[in-house]
Formats: sequence, structure tokens, C-alpha cells
Amino acid sequence: MKAHPGEYNIENPDKNIDFRRMQNLKVWFKNNAVSLTTDLSDIEAWHGGDIVIFNNHIGVISDRRNKDGVPYVFHHNDPFQNSYEEDILEKRDGMVAHYRITE
Repeated sequence: MKAHPGEYNIENPDKNIDFRRMQNLKVWFKNNAVSLTTDLSDIEAWHGGDIVIFNNHIGVISDRRNKDGVPYVFHHNDPFQNSYEEDILEKRDGMVAHYRITE
């Protein structure tokens, strides 16, 4: 946030919450990770550990895949979820980015 203060649109950073705010995560990944395709038909481009960002949601790509080869996503949507690893990648609207952290 200190390196790109204008991108975060925050006057007074709050170390207790800012690392969890979706808007801040979008900026951080844009500046620090490799941007990849959001095309689900290119299933080989999706690896376990990748980050997927939706309009107001974030998830981590699983190494497990559905019958069509589309990976599952680890995410927390609500307190009543049966599992945090779900087959939602094709079902959820508003995907805006796909990132990978590399060395």
C-alpha cells in the first residue's frame, strides 16, 4: 500500500483489516502476481494454488477437478457452507482476474 497509495484509494491504512478487503487484494495481486487467462475453456492454464478474483469475492484454485476438467475453488461464501472446496468456477458470475504467484 505504501508503494502504490493512489491505487488503493485509502487515506489512512488500517493494518488490522486492509489485508482482508477485496478491493485491496485486487490491487495487490495486480501489482505482485502473474496475470493469467480467465478463459475456462483453456483448462490447462488453471493450476492448484492459483488465485481467482470475482467482482466481490476471491478464491484459491484446487488441484481437484470436476468431470469436465474444470478445477474446484477453495473459498468462503457463507457460514453455512458444507465444504470450502466447491465446483463453482463455471457457475459464479463476475470473474475479473486469474493470478499466479511465482518466484
